[in-house]
Amino acid sequence: MKNNKVKSNLTKAILAVIVGLGFPGLTEAASSKVSFKADIQPIFDEYCVSCHVPGEVGFEASGFDLSTYAGVMKGTRFGAMIVPGSPLSSNLMAVLEGRTDASIRMPHSDRREMTKLDRRILRKWIIGGATKADYEEKGAVGVIEDLCLDCHVPDGMGYEASGLDLRSYESLMKGTRHGSIIVPGDPFMSNLMVLIEGRAAGGLKMPHNDQEAPTAKDRNTLRRWINKGALNN
Repeated sequence: MKNNKVKSNLTKAILAVIVGLGFPGLTEAASSKVSFKADIQPIFDEYCVSCHVPGEVGFEASGFDLSTYAGVMKGTRFGAMIVPGSPLSSNLMAVLEGRTDASIRMPHSDRREMTKLDRRILRKWIIGGATKADYEEKGAVGVIEDLCLDCHVPDGMGYEASGLDLRSYESLMKGTRHGSIIVPGDPFMSNLMVLIEGRAAGGLKMPHNDQEAPTAKDRNTLRRWINKGALNN
């Protein structure tokens, strides 16, 4: 009886600490605002929509359309894939995280695996209620500042190696000592995107392997900015 009381008090104490101090990672995830349009749909567009739209293999097999919010929340013909508030109970996360039979893991083995960071963003969105709410985007300048500014300033390793200074729009458009990295209107030919998307020869990729990779949203933001002319706005 006494042992049970001790266990009960210990449990209450642990819960009090979790509630009072916050559970590492969970509090941050729940409080971070995630936009379906700006954060989530770009992830689906990059990894899933080539199959999961009407007329394609994934949709024909499951009825799961990932091209719209309504389609995502409707789920498959077998049931919902998202349980708002619970990534663990959401079948979408189960197939993305390999918690199901290997034969139904997504994306399929012949396609690029979703990054840990993009999966983390999906989990945050689900924890936050999987809503369609949109929030202000940080834009291309914000993405570049977050990903590159530590290295690409005078005295920084990236600047010393390439001459690329990312402190201003003018220096970004000037490019490296070897040439420009932005081709306004053409993300595919812009060396910035070649590096960020890992399309460069010799395995050269930015940011470097020891730094956090850009999210699908970040890549999409940069592509759209370049596609619209890479304007200074």
